[in-house]
Formats: sequence, C-alpha cells, structure tokens
Amino acid sequence: MDIYQIKDFQHPRDSQLVNDILSNNLAINILQTFHQTNIEDAYSYLYQSSCPQLTEKTSPKLFELLAKACEMFELKEIPKVYVTRDYTETVSVRGMKDPFLVFSSEYLRKLDDETLFGILAGQVAAIRCNHHIILCITWGIYFAAGFIPYGTMAIDPIINDWKRCRYFTYDRAFCLATKNHSLSLRQVLINVVPQNILDRMRIGTDQDAFINQAKKFLNTMNNNKTQKLIKKAISAYSYKIWLPERYEEINKFFDERRIL
Repeated sequence: MDIYQIKDFQHPRDSQLVNDILSNNLAINILQTFHQTNIEDAYSYLYQSSCPQLTEKTSPKLFELLAKACEMFELKEIPKVYVTRDYTETVSVRGMKDPFLVFSSEYLRKLDDETLFGILAGQVAAIRCNHHIILCITWGIYFAAGFIPYGTMAIDPIINDWKRCRYFTYDRAFCLATKNHSLSLRQVLINVVPQNILDRMRIGTDQDAFINQAKKFLNTMNNNKTQKLIKKAISAYSYKIWLPERYEEINKFFDERRIL
C-alpha cells in the first residue's frame, strides 16, 4: 500500500490559507479562548450527544476502510465516527484536540465501498492538514461575531476562500486513495445530481456530460472581465463551491501525478 505525506496531497492554496488564518489575530484569540475555557468540549458535545456513534461492531466495513485510510495518510489515531439525519450535512470533520467524523445517514447509504474509501481518505487527509482546527476556529469566530459588530469582515474573505480550496486537498486525497479518475470526478457531483441521472452522465469518460459546461464556466470566468469581477465579489462573502474548478483541479492532478 502506498503511503502519502502532507506534501503529496495538500493543495498549495489550501496550505497558504491555513497559515494565513492561523496567524490572524482574531483566530489566535479564538484559539486562546478555547484553551482557557471548555468551549471546545461544548462544541464537540453538540455533535456527540445527539448523533449516534458508529463502531467496528455496527459498521465493520467502514472501520476497515477508515483504518486503511489512516495508515495510507499517516494518521496515528483512528477518529470516532458519528451519524446524523441532517440533510444539509454530507460528511465533515469536527472537534479540535480529538477530531471526529460526522456522516449524513442519507449520504452514507448511497456510497459503494470504493467511493466510501475515497471519501474517508479525504477526511483523514483533512485532519492531517488541520482542517478540523480551522473549522473549529470559524465556528468560534462566527459565535463571537454576535458580540463584535463587523468583527468578521476582515477575515471573512480568507475563510470563505479556504472553505473552497480545502476541497482541492480533499479531492487530491480521494484521487490518491482510489486511483480512479472517473470516480474522482463523479464524487464531486454525487450529492448534487440524483444517482440515476448521474449514471447516465458518463462522468470522466469521452462522453462526459459535464465537462463542456465546466470548460465554458472556467473560460468565461478567466477571460470575461465583468464575470470575473462578479465571481470575485461573490467569492469574498460566500463559500460557494465552484464545481467546475474542482473538476479542473482533479484533471490537472491526474495529469501531473500520472496516477495509475
């Protein structure tokens, strides 16, 4: 089994933004507050008290794949896994000192083993890149924003940019874990397009029904000044994920790494 270090899968933009956020004064103050109080425990308890925990006995295949992903991406401790019925959630990493995973039950139900392994690899990679710490900080920032007028305006664009770029790292880990180009592209749309329609889109093949739309989006955003400004304005104060960018990054990563 291949073993990967952070430099093998963390996207450069993700790495830069993580450093920018962790060096921001507001983020530093939030972290200090977490260390001095039990806010982090309260944050974790919100999930752990209301979301059933999965175990090796209840979900043996999931934990077999999770253990494999941890070994592949050099995560020493296997994180706990919880499940929720929250339809806005797919899967995310939470916590800070002891990160854990939260899966949507509906999302988990639709995954085959290969896709599940890639997704778990992406979450393990996120922990290795300290994404759980940034997510915890952003939760603290927005909680504090209720007491500080305009307190998040300076850091909002950085956080929103990071929330998009972190998916590039996640996608790279998925690519390395599965080594499956078509599946890596398909998982970008798996929670957006109904499965029966997604099957007919032939994602990642010569008949890919999304690739032309993705290319058109990127060409317009890169070459039309007005559209470029609109995208920049939206991106500054929204963490909207631009699916065509993820598509392009996956294709670029496979080309550069020559993943087999």
